[in-house]
Amino acid sequence: MGKFYSVLCLILAVISCALLPSCGSSNPTKIAPQVLPTSVTINPSQPISLESGKTQAFTATPAPDTFLFESSNPNVLTIATNGLACAGTWNSLTAPTVCTPGPTGVAQVTASTLGVTSTPVTVYVHAPITSVAINKVAGQPQTLRTDCLSKGPAQGPESWLLEAHAFNGSTDITSSVGPFSWQQINPTGAGDVMLLTTPPNGTQGCLLSPQGQCLNQQRITASTPGVSQIYTTASGFNSQPISVETCRIEKILVSTTGDPTGSQTSFLVSSGGSTTLNATATDIAGQAVTNVPLTWSTSNPASVGISGVNTGGIFSSVGTASASSTGQGTVIASCTPPTCNAGIKPSLPIYPQAAINFEVENTSTTPAIPTAYATTTACTDPLANPSGAACTPTLVPITAASTTSQFAAGTPIPLPASPNTFTFGNSSSGSAYLGVDSTRFGQQGVMAFSGSTVSTATNVAGKVLAISPDTSNSTVIISDTFDTPNQLFICSNCSGSGRTVTSLLIKGATAAAFSPDSLKAYILAGSTLYVYSKTDPLQSIPLGGAATDVAFHPEGGFAFVSGPSNLISPYRTCDNSQLSSANLTTSNNPLILRALPDGNTLLALDPPNIDLISVTLSNPLLLCTGTLTDTSTSFNLGQGSFTPTQFFISPTGSTAYILGETSAGPPPTRLPFVVVFNIDARTSSVISLANSATPLSASLSPGGNLLFVGADDGAVHIVDTASGVDTQQVTFPFQTNPLCFGPGTPSTQVPLSQLKILGAAQNGSLTTYSYSLISGPPLKIGQSVTVSNMSDGGNIGTFIISALGTDASGNPTFTVTNSLGVTASNQSGVGTVPISCNPDLVVVKP
Repeated sequence: MGKFYSVLCLILAVISCALLPSCGSSNPTKIAPQVLPTSVTINPSQPISLESGKTQAFTATPAPDTFLFESSNPNVLTIATNGLACAGTWNSLTAPTVCTPGPTGVAQVTASTLGVTSTPVTVYVHAPITSVAINKVAGQPQTLRTDCLSKGPAQGPESWLLEAHAFNGSTDITSSVGPFSWQQINPTGAGDVMLLTTPPNGTQGCLLSPQGQCLNQQRITASTPGVSQIYTTASGFNSQPISVETCRIEKILVSTTGDPTGSQTSFLVSSGGSTTLNATATDIAGQAVTNVPLTWSTSNPASVGISGVNTGGIFSSVGTASASSTGQGTVIASCTPPTCNAGIKPSLPIYPQAAINFEVENTSTTPAIPTAYATTTACTDPLANPSGAACTPTLVPITAASTTSQFAAGTPIPLPASPNTFTFGNSSSGSAYLGVDSTRFGQQGVMAFSGSTVSTATNVAGKVLAISPDTSNSTVIISDTFDTPNQLFICSNCSGSGRTVTSLLIKGATAAAFSPDSLKAYILAGSTLYVYSKTDPLQSIPLGGAATDVAFHPEGGFAFVSGPSNLISPYRTCDNSQLSSANLTTSNNPLILRALPDGNTLLALDPPNIDLISVTLSNPLLLCTGTLTDTSTSFNLGQGSFTPTQFFISPTGSTAYILGETSAGPPPTRLPFVVVFNIDARTSSVISLANSATPLSASLSPGGNLLFVGADDGAVHIVDTASGVDTQQVTFPFQTNPLCFGPGTPSTQVPLSQLKILGAAQNGSLTTYSYSLISGPPLKIGQSVTVSNMSDGGNIGTFIISALGTDASGNPTFTVTNSLGVTASNQSGVGTVPISCNPDLVVVKP
C-alpha cells in the first residue's frame, strides 16, 4: 500500500506542475534517452595461455561505456577495474602494480555494461614452460612412406596428426597451458608445403577447451612438393621446428592428349595454331600428383610460345604451346625450386624425360618485317681511334616500311658509353643489353635497351655472357676483365630501376649459359666451372684445364662443357656431377657449342671441323640419377684452321652460320666471307659480300630468311639466305645516320687525321688535293675524307681517297673522284679523315 501511495503522489505532483505557469518554460531542455548496447565485445577474444605471475590487458567495446571486468575464478586470476588481469593476486584492484603468483587453473573473463555481458574468454594459468615438443599422434593410418606425405593418392592427399606437449622441467603440464599456436615456415618463394587445420571435436587424445575446441593437436596435409618447418607456441614459448615434407617430385612426363605415353616428341605445326601439352609429375611415393607448380619453358619464344596452368584437371599441369612464326623450338615442364621441390638442400630440380620439339611452318603469305640494330665499338678501339678523340656511339635501327620496300637506317639513338657486346635475349618482349669495358670509376655501366630507351646499370661493367631465357630475359651475367679486381656480375631485373646486382670475385669469365628454366647458370673462367643457382650457394668445380664454352641440353637435365684437351663433358644439372662415362673426344679443341632446336642434337665447332652430337637420355629419369649416351660425327668445313667469332643457328635448325678470323696479324685477319653449314645435307659453303667487304658481325631475322651482316665498308649488308645473294647495303653517312659522332652543334665527325688543304688540281672527273698533315696517322687509299672551307664550292664535299702522291712542291696529295672540282691554289681549306665507325655489332630483335 505504501509503495502505491508514493507512486500516486509522484504522478499528482507532475500533473500539478504542468498546470502551474511557473513550471513551464519557453525553451524546455530535451534529454535524449540513453541508447543501451546490444552486445559487448571483449578483446582479446580467443583463449589465452598465461604463466603464473604474468599479466594480460583486456579491453571492451563499444566505447565510451564504462565496463565491469570479472573473473570466474579469482583464486587463479584476478582482474582490476581497468581490465588488467593478473595470473595470481593484485595488490590493488583500482591501482594494480604488483601481481603475486598464485595457483594454476582455469578462469573465464567477461566484460559487462548496462546489463549486457560479453562472451567469456578462457584464461589458462600454468607453471612456467621450459620446453615444448611436437610428436606424431600414435595409431594413425599408415601412409605410403614414413618420411613424407604424398599429395597423389586417389582418396586424397595424405595427412598426419601432430600433438604438442609442454613441460616444466620434466613435468608434462600440457593440460594446464591451454591453446597451442601452430605455424609453418615455407621456403622463400614457395607456397604452403603443408596445409594446417585444427582437428574436429572428438579427436582421440585431443585436449578440449570449454567450447569444445582442440587445443594441442594440428593436422598437416600434403600440398606443395618440398620441405618446410612446423613449430608450435604455447604462452609465447616456441618449440623446436620439425621438418615435414610433401613427397618430392622424381620424374615428369610431357605428352599430348592423343599420346598419353609421351612417345611422340616432335611435331610439325602451322603458324597460328596451338597444341595442348599435359605434364604428369610423379612423386617418390610413386603417385601421379595433380596441381603441381611446374615451370613451363620454351627455347624459342619467337616461334613457339608456352603458357601453363597448374590447377584443376587430372594432370600436374597443362601447357598450351602456341605456334607463332616460322622456326623450331623446344618446350619443357620442370619442377623448378623454389616453387616446386621447395626447401630441399641442395636444390633438386626435376626435368622431363624429353623436350617436346615443334617445327612451325608459316602459313602467312606476308612475312614479318624484322628490325635490326647496328652500333660500333670504334670509339674505344685503339686501332680505330688511336688518339682517343671525343666520340659518342649511337644505336641505329634498320627496318623497312613494307615487304616490298628497301631497308633503311632510322634515327640514331645516342649511347651513354661505347659498347663491347650487344645481345638480345630470346624473347621479343625483353630488353637488349650492351656491355662496356669499364665502369670508369662509377661513371658508366652496362646498358639496357628497349624500344628507343637506354638505361644504365652504373658500377656494372664487362661483356655480356648470357641472358636468362625466361619470358622477361631479366637476369644477365656480365664479366668484367678490365677493372681491378676482375668481377662477375649477376644482374637481376636488369632492365629496370629495381635491378639488383650480385658481385662475385670470379676472374676472367669467358662463357656462360642458363638452364632452360633459368634456375642455374654454368660459368666458365679458365680451368674452373662455376655453378650459380637462385637457391644454392655458388659452387666451383675444377676442370683440369681451360674450357671454352658451355651449353645446356634443351631438355634441361644436362649441360655440356667444351674443353680442355679436345674434350666435351656432360654434367647433370640437378647435382652438377660430371658423367665422365659419356665424355666425347673431338679432333681439335671444341671452341663453341650450340644446341639445335630439335631437342636431341648439339653442334660443336672445332675448326677446321664441325661436329654433330646426338644425345639420347636414359628413361626414366628418376630424381637425380639420369644418364645419357652421346655420339658425334665430324665434318670438315673446308676453310682450314680459324678462330670463330660468331656461331649461330637458323630458327629452323637447318643451317649454321660462322664468322671468324685467322691467326695472321696482328691484328688477326678476318675471314672475308660468312661460312655456311647445311646441317641437313652436311655440306658447307660461303657467302661473300658486295664490294668485297669483310664481315664483322651478323644476325638472322626471326624467320631466318634474311641475314644482316655488318662489314668493314661501313655498311650493313642484307643477304637473302635462300639464294646467298647480298641484296642491299645500308650505309650510315654523316650527318644523317652516323654510327658515331664528335662534339659540337651541329655534331662533328670524330677525326682520325686532320689536314690543311693547300690547293686543288682538276683533271677530268678527278680532283687532286695537296695538303699538310696537322694530326693523326698518314692517309690511306680507301679512307673517307671531308673537305671544307675551300674558296670554290665544287671542291667541298666527302670523298673516298683513290690515290696518294706528291705535287711539284713536294707536298703530299690525295686524289678523289669529283667531277665538280675546280683548280685552285693558295687555299686554307680543312680536311678531316674520320675514324671508321664500322657496324661491328649488329643484332636483329627476336
